[in-house]
Amino acid sequence: MSTTRGKMIDANSHKGDAGIALIHRRVSQMKHLWHERSIDPGIDGTIELRDPSTGEVSNQHIFVQSKASDAFAGETEAKFHYICKQRDVDYWMKAGDNPVILICSHPDTGEAWWVHIQSWFADPSHRASLRVDFDKATQRFEGDIAAKLFAITDPHGRAHTPVVDGRSETLVSNLLPVDFPDTYFTAQVAPGTTLRDVFVSQRATGKPFRRDFFVSHQRIYAWSPIAGTSLARIAITAANETPVGELLAGTDDERRLFVRLLSAALQHDLLEVCDWSNARKFLYFRASSDLSERKVLSGSGRSRIAFKGFYQRKDDPTLKQFYRHAALRWDFVDIGEEWHCQATPDYYFSSDGRREAHFADDYLARLKRMERNPAVLGETQLWAGILRGEAEPTLLPNTSEDRILTFGPLATFDITGGIDDKDWQAPVGGDDNPDQMAFDFEDHE
Repeated sequence: MSTTRGKMIDANSHKGDAGIALIHRRVSQMKHLWHERSIDPGIDGTIELRDPSTGEVSNQHIFVQSKASDAFAGETEAKFHYICKQRDVDYWMKAGDNPVILICSHPDTGEAWWVHIQSWFADPSHRASLRVDFDKATQRFEGDIAAKLFAITDPHGRAHTPVVDGRSETLVSNLLPVDFPDTYFTAQVAPGTTLRDVFVSQRATGKPFRRDFFVSHQRIYAWSPIAGTSLARIAITAANETPVGELLAGTDDERRLFVRLLSAALQHDLLEVCDWSNARKFLYFRASSDLSERKVLSGSGRSRIAFKGFYQRKDDPTLKQFYRHAALRWDFVDIGEEWHCQATPDYYFSSDGRREAHFADDYLARLKRMERNPAVLGETQLWAGILRGEAEPTLLPNTSEDRILTFGPLATFDITGGIDDKDWQAPVGGDDNPDQMAFDFEDHE
């Protein structure tokens, strides 16, 4: 007696079908069209883009290759990689003007990530290795990624132009108007005197340390009187008090001297709470004495974390921490005959509250990839609060009455038209508040 067995579908084929089904579902959620292909061995289907501003089908297609698995090579909570076959890469790169994307997915968990093949393998080192690296936070195939998809179908921008909507909006800038004293002081110093020489001289006096000065062309420029202070030993002549207006009405070089004076004043005003990173060329919020978390009342009226420690791995609190400090870059600009401070928030990562962490660049790059507009606004408001002296008195003992510069609120602009946020580059993961962002640093163990 003979028996026959029905047609069998192995687990890999089932997983592959589930991966394509997931892509179909995601494309439909994005309001685009999915066309499955069963003949082409190197392409599983195409996405036909639909312009979200008009609802019109664009007749622009993206070729898709799907790879589905329960786990990919080198996979962690943050990343994984995929090794392509040589013949597939050669085939994809011959697609001409047709963009090809590789989508790797976990159908069982509904997760998918994507990469633009031609852009990735345009790098000779990538082409030689056949390896594609995926960052799970930034390469998710989900949500409103229309702008990114249109960008790869037409990198010159003809495929889709966001439409300006009629709306009333208030834009918050990073500009704070600044007021300053009417005069400054200047005296001669010995030839070859450097900024370092002035700092060494100050420490030897035992008098209060100052940062409201700089040295240029054998002269010291300062906001406050020099005689009787820690700067007196470095001056070889009596100081002259000079109207600031003479610098402002002078040459471009003299206006640059004025900008340097403003920068020195800002550093002096924040001397009690900030340290200077000579390598990074910015101020960063000083660690607490016991390395505990520090919060600051920001310009929005809400408290925001200015210093915080993180464990390298959440599952092992015995591992050494690193610390994230709010940091500030700035410039002073003359806008409409009114001087403003352009505050640009940044971050400093230390190993002990002072020395820069060994993997600081990696930490910063990862945070910047996750950071979105609300987080940048929050950090800008944090520094606005510090500059304006609005933080708690115990945190900023150098109150506004003691400061050289006086800052106004962040400048705002009312507009009557704008582009919907979803039509810009789509968010790529993370949290609006970087204080809540998790880090995975197993790579560095």
